Amino acid sequence: MLQILGIILLVGGLISALVGVQDAFGLRERAARLILGRFTRRTLGMLVGGVLAALIGLLLVV
Repeated sequence: MLQILGIILLVGGLISALVGVQDAFGLRERAARLILGRFTRRTLGMLVGGVLAALIGLLLVV
């Protein structure tokens, strides 16, 4: 049962991280970085949350 949850977290985390990377290189994010000097909360949340979920999922699978 934990392996199934791990697989779900791993896949969901990877998808979230990939969407965060795509969002980081978008035009809106570039403009926000130019003005704010950093990533927006949405992009940071997707990147950090996705990586953390993928790592937890990987630990549960192994």
